[in-house]
Amino acid sequence: MAKNYIDNKKGKKKSAKRAAWAIVILGLAFIYIVIKFAYNGNIGITGGGLPTGEQAYEVAKGFVKSTVRSSNIDFPGSGFQMAKRNDSTYVIRSVAEITSDTGDKRQTNFKVLMEYKGGKQDEIKNWSLLNISEEQ
Repeated sequence: MAKNYIDNKKGKKKSAKRAAWAIVILGLAFIYIVIKFAYNGNIGITGGGLPTGEQAYEVAKGFVKSTVRSSNIDFPGSGFQMAKRNDSTYVIRSVAEITSDTGDKRQTNFKVLMEYKGGKQDEIKNWSLLNISEEQ
């Protein structure tokens, strides 16, 4: 009976060590996943939340470049105006200088209405273009 008790105790000790190692490995995997989410910006640890005005302006410039027929478009350093309509809808107003193929320069005011869908704030794929217009 004493030998049976000792064998039982050894078996339990061995299974307890295995369980402890399994818990440690699962804990490390959990910590790794949390850190990956934090560095990707999917949770608020490193910059989640709504985009800044500068990020929205950069995306708006991308939308303007993709809709203008000329490949020579410049955005002078005169700045921009930004307004938020609701939680994730932005209105950007600014100036673009378009140079035609013949060399004529034309300055135009534009207004971009766009919606932020989530994800990295500076990627155009995370935005929806609702309206783009030229203003006088």
